[in-house]
Amino acid sequence: MKPYFTNAFGIARNANQDGRTVELQLDFMLQFMDGETQMTKNGPVSASVRKREPLTSVLLTREGVVALVGLLRKTLGSEFDEIVSFCEAQDELHG
Repeated sequence: MKPYFTNAFGIARNANQDGRTVELQLDFMLQFMDGETQMTKNGPVSASVRKREPLTSVLLTREGVVALVGLLRKTLGSEFDEIVSFCEAQDELHG
């Protein structure tokens, strides 16, 4: 059954010759398990299959990224800093 919310994300970055971000594309997708049935010579076989379905993409300029980060910071308050710290710790752990 498809969820009614986005639960998978993708990010693509476009940079200029200096390596500075010009555009950022955020892709929002649904990720869900779906049942599929296939006929075989021994009869039908059912299996759960993980699927991803594109929902939408948002293209942001550098200024749009700054505005989005600002809105997240304003909305989440001190929790925003906790999330950033968590992300940085994950980067150090896996980097």
